[in-house]
Amino acid sequence: MKAMLRTVLFLDAALNLALGVLLIASFWSSLYAAIDVPAPSPVLYAQVLGVAFIGVAWLQWHATVNGQLTSTVAKVTGHINWISGAFVLGWLISGQLVASSGGKWMLAILGAVLLVVGGILVKLASSVRTKERVQAAQQAGERVRGGVVSDTRRDAPRDYADARVVDEARGTRAEPRMETPRGGSAPVNTTPVAPVGATGIVTPVPSDTAPTSNESTSSVPHDARQNPHS
Repeated sequence: MKAMLRTVLFLDAALNLALGVLLIASFWSSLYAAIDVPAPSPVLYAQVLGVAFIGVAWLQWHATVNGQLTSTVAKVTGHINWISGAFVLGWLISGQLVASSGGKWMLAILGAVLLVVGGILVKLASSVRTKERVQAAQQAGERVRGGVVSDTRRDAPRDYADARVVDEARGTRAEPRMETPRGGSAPVNTTPVAPVGATGIVTPVPSDTAPTSNESTSSVPHDARQNPHS
């Protein structure tokens, strides 16, 4: 549908360019006499209007190349065209235009063409804009769904070989683990440990197998206990 809109826009640009050149040449009275159309008076207004039509044609030509301008320019210029055609037909119906039958027919055809082409441009521009909005909404929804899927995959648990890596990833500190050698059993620390107090210091609990204070210091020389730096 957008390709059709560009085609109609290009044809309307050519029509507006021809009208602009014709209005700028309104000082050429013999030209208007040849096509049997009343010459505009005063000429200044016709020439200014001709420049405006050429500007519209230039804008329409750029809109056929730039896809971002196509629907907007088509809608605006379409309204300009059908309103201009309505004015031409209104003046013809009122009978205030002094022209021969051939000139009236030419003006009637021109007004009808402007009216029809303008209506087609407005209709196509509205359809293309609605389609673009629907596509943009669908793409936005797909991006949102894709973001949710990626977050879910990123948050999924991973299979780590080392338990310490898993604990660090969760923000906790892992306790060292002792590996059992092959072919034997690992030595087991039989010293009972008291629960952690408020200070967080682990205090071993004396047992029957733990050495007493006298036994632990008996092996140390007497002089070293008094002055270890001597």
